[in-house]
Order: sequence, then C-alpha cells, then structure tokens
Amino acid sequence: MTYKFIENQSFAHYASGRVIVHRTGYPNFPVRLAGEIYLTCLEMTGKSNAVLYDPCCGGAYLLTALGFLCGEQISAIYASDIAEEAVTLAQENLRLLTAQGLAQRQTQLERIHGEFGKQSHADALQSVEYFKEKLQAIPMDCTVFSADIMNATALNAANFKADIVFADVPYGNLAAWSQGSAFAVDKLLDSIIPVLSDNAIVAICSDKRQKITNPSYRRLRKQLIGKRKIELLRKED
Repeated sequence: MTYKFIENQSFAHYASGRVIVHRTGYPNFPVRLAGEIYLTCLEMTGKSNAVLYDPCCGGAYLLTALGFLCGEQISAIYASDIAEEAVTLAQENLRLLTAQGLAQRQTQLERIHGEFGKQSHADALQSVEYFKEKLQAIPMDCTVFSADIMNATALNAANFKADIVFADVPYGNLAAWSQGSAFAVDKLLDSIIPVLSDNAIVAICSDKRQKITNPSYRRLRKQLIGKRKIELLRKED
C-alpha cells in the first residue's frame, strides 16, 4: 500500500479499549489505512469535506477513529446497524467526538485509574488529552440509527445524502451477515442508493471471497492488502 495522505506514525491513542470503547465480538480497523481510504475517496469527490456513512457500523470504531483523525474533512457522520447492541455501542463511541462525551469518558477513566492505578489507565487519560486537542477542529454532527441494510427499502425514507459510504463488511470471523448470502454486498449497494449524493464514492472493504457484481456501480479502484480487499465504486448514471 502506497500512502499519499496519512504519514506513518504511532496510532496508540486510537487503540480499541483505550479511549474508544471496545466490546468483545466487534472488529477494529487499521487507523492509518482507514484515513488513507477516506481521504482518497474525498479527493475523488472533489470536495474539501464530506458527509460520511457506514451502513454496517458495528460499534463504530472505524467512524470514531476517522472522526478524530480526519475531523476537519468530515462534515457529518451517519451510522447504522441491524443489531441493537451495536447501535448502543456506536452511540457511545461517537459521543466521544463531542466535548461532553469525551469529558464523560475522562471521568470514567479517572475513576477506574483511582480504583486500580494501572499504567494502562494512566495512558488512556493521556489519550483523552490528545483527543481533546483534536476536538477543537471537529464541527461535525453524528447520527446513529437502526437499519437492516439487507432490506432493499431500509433507507428509502432517510433524510440525508452521503458523499462517502465506507463499509467494512462482515468477514465471518468476528462478524457475520445477518442473512448469509453470496450476494450480500450487492444487496448493500442496492440499499444505499437512496442516500448517495451526486458523485458519491463507495468504499467496500471485504475479504477476498466476497464478490461485487452489482451492475449499478462502476469500480474505480481495487487493492488487496493482507486479508482485505478494498474496492472503490461510483454509481453509474
């Protein structure tokens, strides 16, 4: 992978479970790779910032990390998932992108550090201070809602338009499709059509077994990185 936008650095502050809340069974995503994909998509849209949507967000680790890393280039975040517990965790994590939510997390970590006094808790509090500085340049709104993205009409009544859709789709290890299907990604691509803005870019990260055959989209780029396959798509007119 050749990186154009995100320099090589330590992303320890973004470690799952440190400040961003982790629950067993919810996957993470490499932070540098996430930022590079997002900014590549942004360049393709021709915009300076974008509305970002993840239709299968899980606990919103990916979105929260992107919010801190690329906040100045994100105007709003939308997230959805079929699982109620995922929506609850996503709401908790995306609240970290607000001063109030981050302050609440700091209070929680201070209590835990006072009770147990571990170095990991002290490190987490240092990360809170790091993210506080990041927040000063983040003017975004975050919305989380329940949706079954395998339902073709799930987003028909949605009142937003996404410039970038970024989906790290289930691989079957930690997460799996609610309805096992060889054409699950194609169904997702059909479902998101109502919320795509003009010139929107869709980034699909999957394993190498999942194929995209949806005729409504044109593939702009494809790359294999380890176990991941990354495809950037645009809806055909």
